Amino acid sequence: MAFSNKHYDVILVNPPAEYVIEEYDHPDYPNISIAYIGNYLEKNGGITPALIDARLARLSFVETVDQIVSLNPSIVGITSFTHSIPMAARIAQELKQKLNDIVVVLGGFHTTFLPERTLHEYPVFDYLVAGEGEVAFLKLIESILAGNPCETMNGVWYNKFGKIVNNNPKADILRDIDEIGEPGWHLFDQDVIKKFCRYLPVITQRGCPFQCNFCSRPYGNKVRKRNNLLVVDEIERNVNQYNVKHIDFYDETFSANKKATKQLCSEIINRGINVSWCCTTHVNTLDNEIVHLMKKAGCVEVRFGVESGNTEIINQMKKGITKKKILEAHELFKEAKITTTAFFILGHPNESLKSLWDTVKFAIRINADKTAIGIMVPYPGSEIWNMVNEGRGGIKISRQNGAIIISN
Repeated sequence: MAFSNKHYDVILVNPPAEYVIEEYDHPDYPNISIAYIGNYLEKNGGITPALIDARLARLSFVETVDQIVSLNPSIVGITSFTHSIPMAARIAQELKQKLNDIVVVLGGFHTTFLPERTLHEYPVFDYLVAGEGEVAFLKLIESILAGNPCETMNGVWYNKFGKIVNNNPKADILRDIDEIGEPGWHLFDQDVIKKFCRYLPVITQRGCPFQCNFCSRPYGNKVRKRNNLLVVDEIERNVNQYNVKHIDFYDETFSANKKATKQLCSEIINRGINVSWCCTTHVNTLDNEIVHLMKKAGCVEVRFGVESGNTEIINQMKKGITKKKILEAHELFKEAKITTTAFFILGHPNESLKSLWDTVKFAIRINADKTAIGIMVPYPGSEIWNMVNEGRGGIKISRQNGAIIISN
């Protein structure tokens, strides 16, 4: 595995999993977050970074650190979800020991919602970027590389003489997300892409209009749409340059805007692009016309959240759906011969044995092609997180032998 250059001022990293348990720990697609930030740095700041996706490349902790060190960077940016913050901190600590004057920046959804707490718990990071990272991270690294102060940047947090400082809690966002550009897949190790990448993620928008109480909605409730022509241009390049046969739309709710979704599907059909795709959506955004148009455009699988089979729990979680609507949407997919994946969560606030059993029975009644069941986790930024911290809903968090235990 190799990058084209021997040295990079900036390296962006998706850290490895502590343990390989599920498909997300060894994915067959590259990380889209660092791909977007990397491309934005190159196009808008003239800074070409190296992107290391340790999960895609199947790298261990030691191999990840060794590869970073071999490229002798000045700045390392690490993206991390809540569960991978400890691994990100381990990497930062090791880099501090091996590279003189290295600056390590942490970003991601966990950092966005708990910047002060994260920096307090993990002071090894020099800076945190809270919010969308493209604009803030570019401004930060330009200042660092130029030796200028970084004290007036929105969304940038840091430790100064033992005091955690920020100018504005969240980074500036681009209202027109077409200005962000596309993911920079060319910035990854191309040997890794060829060996492990089976498909590429694509986003058509940022934001979700729904109010589910278990979701943190990191991009907010306002949906910012990309230009559909640019999205389809990107899909064509993915097919032609990387020979991908399948893409995954990473939108929080793919068909949130029905009109735009129909336009997107029509554009794919009109250009005759031979690619299959899957997406995640919300049953309230569907009708017969849009489902069959999705099928014609190449959709082979749709994922949708059911979460519970108990009407009271469904109402409490503020998803705005009904069991009747779920069954109707699933029937539309079945008629269109689109594979379905139904998501469920066990352990909602105020969950009972009866509501759990209602969920099991409803899952059987839906009979989706795939059923994914998760345990409620109170993620930072969500209403559930607030409920847990306020002692509401019956969910309790404790620590036993270093592990976090969630119970009702």
